[in-house]
Amino acid sequence: MAWSYGYFTDLNYTHGYYPEMNPAMLRLACLCNAVEPQLPDAPSYLELGFGQGVTINMLAAASSGTYWGTDFNPAQTVEARKLADASRADIHLYDDSFEEFANRRDLPDFDVIALHGIWSWISENNRKIITDIIRRKLRPGGVAYISYNCLPGWAPVVPIRQLMSLYQDYGGGKMSRPIEMIEGAVLFAKEIAKAGSYYFRDNPFARHHLEHMGKQGRNYLGHEYMNAVWHLEHFSDMARSLDEAKLTYVGSARLLDGIDAFQLNEEGTRFVSQIGHPIMRETVRDFLVNRRFRTDIFAKGARPLPGREHRDAWCALAFVLVVPEIDVPKKIMCARGEVALPADKYDLILEALADDGYRPKRVEELLKHDKLRKLKPQDIVDLLTVLTGAGFAAPAQGPSETVSEQCRALNRHILQRALVSMDLHHMVSPVTGGGIGLNHMTQLFVLATTAGKEGAEALANYVWDFLDSTGERLVRDGNKIEAKDENLKEIRILARKFVKFGRPLLQALQIIDALRAADGRMRLSDDSSRQGTFLHGLKERDGIDNYRRVVGCRRRHLDRQRGWACGHSVANGRRELHRDVSYRRSTRTTSTPFQKPFVITPGTVFRCPQIRQSCEFGFHHKWTRSAFRFASARAFSGDPAGRPQTPGRG
Repeated sequence: MAWSYGYFTDLNYTHGYYPEMNPAMLRLACLCNAVEPQLPDAPSYLELGFGQGVTINMLAAASSGTYWGTDFNPAQTVEARKLADASRADIHLYDDSFEEFANRRDLPDFDVIALHGIWSWISENNRKIITDIIRRKLRPGGVAYISYNCLPGWAPVVPIRQLMSLYQDYGGGKMSRPIEMIEGAVLFAKEIAKAGSYYFRDNPFARHHLEHMGKQGRNYLGHEYMNAVWHLEHFSDMARSLDEAKLTYVGSARLLDGIDAFQLNEEGTRFVSQIGHPIMRETVRDFLVNRRFRTDIFAKGARPLPGREHRDAWCALAFVLVVPEIDVPKKIMCARGEVALPADKYDLILEALADDGYRPKRVEELLKHDKLRKLKPQDIVDLLTVLTGAGFAAPAQGPSETVSEQCRALNRHILQRALVSMDLHHMVSPVTGGGIGLNHMTQLFVLATTAGKEGAEALANYVWDFLDSTGERLVRDGNKIEAKDENLKEIRILARKFVKFGRPLLQALQIIDALRAADGRMRLSDDSSRQGTFLHGLKERDGIDNYRRVVGCRRRHLDRQRGWACGHSVANGRRELHRDVSYRRSTRTTSTPFQKPFVITPGTVFRCPQIRQSCEFGFHHKWTRSAFRFASARAFSGDPAGRPQTPGRG
């Protein structure tokens, strides 16, 4: 059998960064479920199937821990090692198969074992090998993160995947190049739909999904649909398969997935609240939201946190905004539809987090903040949880000089790469312990800033000189802008926004160093060559060394930066930068034909119709959530059992 064992290797995987894999996010998710996050400051971390290695390299650079990983695709391992060589972090990357890796004798015991997506694309034998690795090598108290395609959400799409797989084998795919084969398979499915298929007529979701596939990246489609194995299962199946590894389900790494008010309507919330068994309750929730992808956290030896310890653990955390305050929208999209963030509370917490130049602030400090005195402690915890889950804030850490230098080195490499490629959409922050989403235009502004350019005019001219030297142009309303003056006008708009809002935040996140940025040590050569460019170190900021262990995550995508919305396409042999001039993040929301808009008004978001007691842990909670999710109310309520003193917001 071929070395790929049926796995699609004709195209490399996407250069994605997945913030929920950050040890910080895993700690926070455990804490939100009132389970002790037993992860040390310097964890031993294993990722199985790291793809291009973006996530594991950013986490390793922003951590003092030891990181291990394997991906049997040697081309992807080469790319991942380039990032590792740049940061010089403590990271060990291999191109072993899972079976080969499991037989290595130099493996330590791990605090975290993580795998993103691959569970759905590998054989049953490899799934058993992974389970065995977790059973043998995950230390007691450690956590396993597993994300996977799940039922029932994928059920309507299974026939589309079958059509594409058959096209690959019998319909001309064998004679085509990878991109042509994928495009041909999608076109083949669309032709069946146009031919009067009753399947597509009777399954509007499948029809909508097929239309959406035409807009997705071909690399992703290849890995999602063209593998020999495409394994779908219910959450209950996953929980059962991990029993032999002594794992207990903790919760979702995506915090908003655990809040019923953001996922279910009132009837669904009441129904779920009547289900006692956690496995059944979680499975029913999947049916209510038609979930198709899960990001599960399991623990080996989950220890519930008593109320006092829970409260102290929250107070020790620090948080920082990861998007400018002005870019936080008034509404966010969840499974339920559009959810409004009540301004009377969210504006206050955002102003507090933005104070003092976006300096990270501990929860203990926020509880005493002048602007937040009207809020209850539980309100502050709830708001921080939602902002973090939505990708607008993150836990923060006090980085060591070693960590800061590793991040500087990796960011130097990313900025050099931005001169020749747009495939990396994040830079790494030693403050959050992970990646921060920055689109290509913003990376060019960072590049200009590190070259000593101060004002918006200087930044705009610097970026224009680079774009002009490479033949790139902005695109407005679908039309390429040729005139220099018009390009500069649009770049100046973005530059002014960056100077006023973006740069101060990136300085607080130590992606741009306020003390050395003006030194001007990074320059493009006279001929505007995009190679041989060097960025010298960024000096470590002061002021947050007293913070305890807390780490951060980021779940914001490139194209969701308000006012910085840039992408690219290829036309006439040249890349073109796009900017939607009319784009406004604060008012933009998205929905699908299958989502009904919903607005949570003040007094609705965290109201609990009844207090339930967990049959497993005996916790009480205020989130109308499964019994061991988001039990943070117990830590901050007046009642030791966690019951609210008065009805209303949690």
